[in-house]
Amino acid sequence: MHDFRSFIQLLKDRGELDHVSRPVERTRELAGVMSKIERTRRAFYFSNVEGARFPLVGGLYNHIERFGAALGHAGPEPFTNEEFDRRIEAAKANPVAPKTVPTGPVQENIITGDAVNLGDLPVPTFFERDSGPFITGAVGITRDPVSGELNIGVYRTLIIDRNHVVINASSMSDLRQNYNAWEATGKPMPIAIALGVPPALLIAGACKLARNVCEYGIAGGLAGQPIELVRCQDSDLLVPAGAEIVIEGTVELSERVNNTLGEFADQYGPETAPLTRVDTITHRNDAMFYSIVAGRNPEHNTLGHVAVFGIQRSIAAGIRAAIPEAMDVDVLFEPVMGTLAHVTIAIDKQSDAQPKEIIERAFAARGDIFPISRITKRIIVVDNDVDVHNRDEVQWAIWNRAADAAKFMVIPGVESWELERAAKEGQRSVRIGIDATMDLADVEKLMRPIIPGADKINISDYID
Repeated sequence: MHDFRSFIQLLKDRGELDHVSRPVERTRELAGVMSKIERTRRAFYFSNVEGARFPLVGGLYNHIERFGAALGHAGPEPFTNEEFDRRIEAAKANPVAPKTVPTGPVQENIITGDAVNLGDLPVPTFFERDSGPFITGAVGITRDPVSGELNIGVYRTLIIDRNHVVINASSMSDLRQNYNAWEATGKPMPIAIALGVPPALLIAGACKLARNVCEYGIAGGLAGQPIELVRCQDSDLLVPAGAEIVIEGTVELSERVNNTLGEFADQYGPETAPLTRVDTITHRNDAMFYSIVAGRNPEHNTLGHVAVFGIQRSIAAGIRAAIPEAMDVDVLFEPVMGTLAHVTIAIDKQSDAQPKEIIERAFAARGDIFPISRITKRIIVVDNDVDVHNRDEVQWAIWNRAADAAKFMVIPGVESWELERAAKEGQRSVRIGIDATMDLADVEKLMRPIIPGADKINISDYID
């Protein structure tokens, strides 16, 4: 199992990391070079970002097999999304509690007061209309003021000036709830963000967990050993002892800042979050700054799959509870399809009215995270001879079994998830239902050709 540094060394040993030694300007050049390298699915190391004290590394996990390697998967079979999901679920079922230690490499250097200067970090400005430079590769650490439980997540962080940042929190994040809970207490809210953490912790931070389930335990379950933690300099927050850099701050909950960053679905995302004053920065002697290319880029989208697993599971569970006659359910989340889910349900059709009634019940279903209608753009119902997990088969069913306008439902004015940026006033948006089943009167002429017994043949019995 790898930590941050040993995984970088693995990529070096494999010849999968590009070293950029020429000076690179951080606001108009750095992100462009990062994105060009990452599209080749290689990692990168910039040793000379102009004006920065630290080198920049990234592109580490820009395809799913990299996460497999980081978690110790040695093959020979490929590391798949299904295997990744299985490991995450196993870690949730068998967490390993973290271990607190007196000190660690991340506190080899301690910078406080007037010496704090976020400009020392090689933080890129990614897109032309971004509000400024964003830290994208950090995990944020906060504490629930009521339960006392630590919470870890991956949050985009805008640098405002030498000692102020804005750490954003989506409506489905525990950080948003912690902001609200701390504001209700009237007390200062401590926060920390850690860069260059173990791969298992980055994965755990991206997971969607139940409230007050600590991600440190999930990370330990993934790593197979406790994550070592040290106490912050200015608060009782616990941060990874082996991280590269930790930024400690106090959230000024009375002051909110609007900001914009290019997002995973290839559009700009506006956010509003409270200002944070940076009090202390600690770092290793030879620290590296970790950055993920924002927007619809490989590493960002690969890490995003971790959060998607939980959302998919929530939607599928909600659909199955509302549609017990569903024979199979698929939940598709892909950036090319936007920010919302596309659900396909297979049924053993009993009447021509049944698919529409199922679509209506599915959109009305409750989910663990959000109501199904809020986070789902389209629901398709197919016959049970269609593999709902095969996108080509679903498309075939839509365009070969739906010839009547009544098979296409348009549901206007539905309250949508905040990440659907195209939504109109009141965050309202359209939903689509498609009956891609055979009309019962047409079953004979729409049956698919089948080779008898082909599904029972084991081809290895025939090939020498």
